[in-house]
Amino acid sequence: MKKMISTIMAICIMMCSLSMSVSANSVIDYVEPGIELMYLYTDNVSTSVYRSGSNIAYKCDAKGKSTATKISIYLYLQEYSNGAWSNVDVVTKAVNGRSAYVSDTYSSAVSGRKYRTEAHVYVYSGSKYEYLEVNSGTLIF
Repeated sequence: MKKMISTIMAICIMMCSLSMSVSANSVIDYVEPGIELMYLYTDNVSTSVYRSGSNIAYKCDAKGKSTATKISIYLYLQEYSNGAWSNVDVVTKAVNGRSAYVSDTYSSAVSGRKYRTEAHVYVYSGSKYEYLEVNSGTLIF
């Protein structure tokens, strides 16, 4: 019995000595050169889709920080069919400034189908930019 306890203790000591010491530093230390974190130039991006009578209305609102100089929005209306989302409509807008808004309506919606928006937003600060992709909730028409 003593021999078994001694063996277990020896194994535990060996396992403890083999373990590594790990410490966590700030995430910013591990960002590779050329890769920047999101929301450097952006305050907020929101997109939504809703029913408007017999149509679907959809919109996107993007706001930049004080350093933002231009905002480009590519707003896609997507339909879920045959197990996949596909683009059925798109509206774009580019604004020199700190905020941009775009909206549109879609009149060919199919009853019972699911719809959502996917916004591709570029927020510039001079020649630099950040790219954001934002989805709305799902609307069943």
